[in-house]
Amino acid sequence: MLPIPQIPYGAIGLVVALVFMALAFQEAEAGGRVVILAVLILSFLLPALFSSRTLELVCRIGRLLFGAGCYIYWKYKAAVT
Repeated sequence: MLPIPQIPYGAIGLVVALVFMALAFQEAEAGGRVVILAVLILSFLLPALFSSRTLELVCRIGRLLFGAGCYIYWKYKAAVT
């Protein structure tokens, strides 16, 4: 019997969120770019410094929600300009 391949939904969601963050980073002003980079760095750095499965899950969910927020910001900036 062949094993059923697992789809890495977490990795797919992370890549989509990073793409939206990159698009929002291009449209953002200087202050917005600092916020985007700070949140991105903290979301990867915190689980590395404090090893907790709960913190890792919270950071993953936070990255996805922040990516969704960046998508909304990117679409808003495109509609305004």
